[in-house]
Amino acid sequence: MISDFVHIQEVGRVDLLYDVVMFSSFIINGVILGFLSLYWIHQELLKRLSRRHAHSVIAGVLLLCSFAIYLGRDLRWNTWDILVNPGGILIDVSDRFLHPIAYSQAYTTTLTFFLLLGSWYVVAWQLVRTMRYQKVLDDSERNS
Repeated sequence: MISDFVHIQEVGRVDLLYDVVMFSSFIINGVILGFLSLYWIHQELLKRLSRRHAHSVIAGVLLLCSFAIYLGRDLRWNTWDILVNPGGILIDVSDRFLHPIAYSQAYTTTLTFFLLLGSWYVVAWQLVRTMRYQKVLDDSERNS
């Protein structure tokens, strides 16, 4: 979604500002809901795994998401292609791992989006922790 801004074009009958506002609202809602679900999964992992392993799983999920962005954005694969053309996806993905120097753009794009998503998630994580801490402080003040 974040990279969909490249599709915004000025067309005579449609206002550019309207498109930017619509794309932005969809992107913001999608990112918030995605990070919220990731946060819930993270909380469950923390109950079941060590802190280090839980963080590693979340980092792995964000890395896979970043690679999926590359697959969709640069290679133009869609989710339904897993069912319709699994061999094509397997060939494209395996080529990137077998010949990494030939496909440096795959690693650059994946790393860039991993850093973007990871930093956003860390900020969201810290905001939630701060809000939860503030709620505990407020509750303790009310009870005293």
